[in-house]
Amino acid sequence: MTILFWMFISVQVFAAEPELPMISLEKEQQIFTSGEVISFHIENAEKMKIVLVNEQGQKRLLDGETYTVTDFDLEGSYRAEFYANDNPEAIVTIDDLFQVQQLKEVEKDETAPSLTDITFAHDEDVLHTSALHVAADLADAETGVKQAILIIHSDSNDAEAELIQNNWTGKFEGEVPLEKFQPGEKLTFQLKLVDFAENEITIDLEKTIQMYQPNEPHLSYNAVDITNDEKKIVQVGNQIKLTLDKYTTEFPEAETESGINIPLKWQKNANEWIGILTLTKELSGEIIHFQGMNIAMLVRSTSEPFAEINLINNTVLTGLINPDFALITALSVEVNGQTFRTVRTDNSFKSAEISTTGKIILHWIDWDGRAYSKQLSQEIKPVIPVPDKEIIAPPPVIPNEKEPILAKPAPKPSTESSEKPPKKQAKKETSTKNKSSSIPFWIPALMIIGVIIFSGNRAMK
Repeated sequence: MTILFWMFISVQVFAAEPELPMISLEKEQQIFTSGEVISFHIENAEKMKIVLVNEQGQKRLLDGETYTVTDFDLEGSYRAEFYANDNPEAIVTIDDLFQVQQLKEVEKDETAPSLTDITFAHDEDVLHTSALHVAADLADAETGVKQAILIIHSDSNDAEAELIQNNWTGKFEGEVPLEKFQPGEKLTFQLKLVDFAENEITIDLEKTIQMYQPNEPHLSYNAVDITNDEKKIVQVGNQIKLTLDKYTTEFPEAETESGINIPLKWQKNANEWIGILTLTKELSGEIIHFQGMNIAMLVRSTSEPFAEINLINNTVLTGLINPDFALITALSVEVNGQTFRTVRTDNSFKSAEISTTGKIILHWIDWDGRAYSKQLSQEIKPVIPVPDKEIIAPPPVIPNEKEPILAKPAPKPSTESSEKPPKKQAKKETSTKNKSSSIPFWIPALMIIGVIIFSGNRAMK
């Protein structure tokens, strides 16, 4: 039973194998000339195409079981090739099927081939890694098309690609690489055709193709594009975005000058790749570079340049610079329009002695090359000089009512009328004494007025 089973299987497999096509001459004649008809015996060639090919490569499609030799068939040996199922490769080849020998002068082919139609197939975006798929319908009723060459022109380069005939479709086809051409270029085309009589023609094609122009990489900080900046100061907590073309295959990293590699978080949309870098506190003080780009970014955690500023003895300014601002240069002090240099030691600074008064302004050049200034709350105030000796004014002289003012006592008044002469005499003597005294003039006047009031009060009693 086992033997019978395997015999049955072998028969089934053998029966399932297709029989190969065959072709042969109906007659024993092997050599034919122009005008003669060749008859063939063909087997197992249903739905196949048979192409007769001579030694020079000239091809004739066999339509049916007979072929008539023409003046334009080249001399030499011919073979038969079988094609099937859209396969451009021959599945069977029968060599030395017959020969052609022209016995008389034949008609000459003086007509160049012609183009019936041509198609270009390519990606929507034509990249330098892309290839064009070209298929051309060509016609030459005499000797046939020997060669078809597609010529490609651009501003930077020219290229040629030969189209090969597909024996199943009859079209001349080719795949043309475009690595020689630059992004954004416009491609134009010509088609050069040659037949087996060496008739040649070059056809200008109307087809043009625009090479894809990739988007240039660009950086943005806080959603604002960075343009034409070689140096950029950025703050901790914000984001840097690197945008690349949608066809990018290599993704750069960020790297600090201290040697730290920082990978970006990449995401893709329909038109681009976006890499995101969030600035953390650990990056404070670092300078970041991006591979393939000339932009450098300094990361800071504060926007205040100075940690401490002191005014010493109203003449010298000292202070400490925050570490994030260690790269500032050309630090100077301006007071009342005058500039005073500073001396730096690491992150501390000290100004020269300030010899004028007024508001204090600090000036410096930051790492990005830009000039900055800041007016301080301190100011240089004018100094009021202190005199060498203190001048003490003499105390004022206050008259004593109990002591007589004049040297001689005034006579005791007897009547009201007799009191007046002494008053005039007192005034006269006081005036005389005032002239010879160094006491201010208003002091005796007060004394006289006091005496008069005193005397009047006594008289009334």
